[in-house]
Amino acid sequence: MQPLIHKASVDITANTLPLSVSPNDNASLQLEDDDTISVILILLSRLPFGLGKSRKFVVGILGQKATALIRPAILKNARLRVKIVEIEPAHLSRSGKICLYISVWGDPMVLL
Repeated sequence: MQPLIHKASVDITANTLPLSVSPNDNASLQLEDDDTISVILILLSRLPFGLGKSRKFVVGILGQKATALIRPAILKNARLRVKIVEIEPAHLSRSGKICLYISVWGDPMVLL
């Protein structure tokens, strides 16, 4: 696997991020009907001993450039590894909103 995108910002659509989200967490990408790509986190159950179900949490969508780059790989159902690279809290960001960045790894041949 090689890096396809080193650091891409996610346009956050959720009101808040769960407190358990941290850098190096896994994420997944899903192509939506309107040709946007959603970033989804799998949140584990907070019950003891691993009881309960994990749930999907849609964080936001990728920008246009990242979507255009990754879309062919998603259409081919390529194996991608998506990780959270950085989380910038709202009180430290210039925009006053939480900023989330991801990296995407995979085989570069699927982009051709």
